[in-house]
Amino acid sequence: MGKSYERHAQEPGLSAAGDPKDVDINDEAAFVAEISRLLSNTYDSIDRLEDIMRRSHGIDLSVAELNLIEVVGRTTFHTSETISVSDIARALDIKAPSATTAVNRLVRKGFVEKGRDPKDARRVNVSLTRCGERVFRLHAVFNRHMSEEVSLGLTNPERRVLLDGIRRLEHFYAEAQRAQREKLEGIPARKGGIS
Repeated sequence: MGKSYERHAQEPGLSAAGDPKDVDINDEAAFVAEISRLLSNTYDSIDRLEDIMRRSHGIDLSVAELNLIEVVGRTTFHTSETISVSDIARALDIKAPSATTAVNRLVRKGFVEKGRDPKDARRVNVSLTRCGERVFRLHAVFNRHMSEEVSLGLTNPERRVLLDGIRRLEHFYAEAQRAQREKLEGIPARKGGIS
């Protein structure tokens, strides 16, 4: 049982089963506590499941490395598109030297390869190797199954609410990351942002 599950399951008034009928949505504190519990449990479950899947398939990759492979695969797998190290850095919201280091590590591990762009010798393109493609496909299948399960049986209005909620969550995390990065780099926080 994950630490966050234990922490949130012990909060008063919440059942460990997390039955939505058990939470009074008019009670702001109970509603927020249930969202917090669910998000923590979901994150822990995804993290543990991805770790089990990586180990069961003999894949020695961190979550950050999997994310990089996913960015490369989404752009290049079965397409004529290319992606550069700079494009990867932007997609992952990291600095170019960090992206270069990560790409080089995956080159050494045999999951990606680099090559000069034939049209622009200054540009270094990154593509998946066969091992990288295998990992990308496994990760894509996992994500597709997860998405199908979450949306199974939802009406179109319910799907819209689900997408809106997930987009808000994505926005929150992106803003929180940006604010923390700016704080670490000594950049004054933007007005209206998280500080």
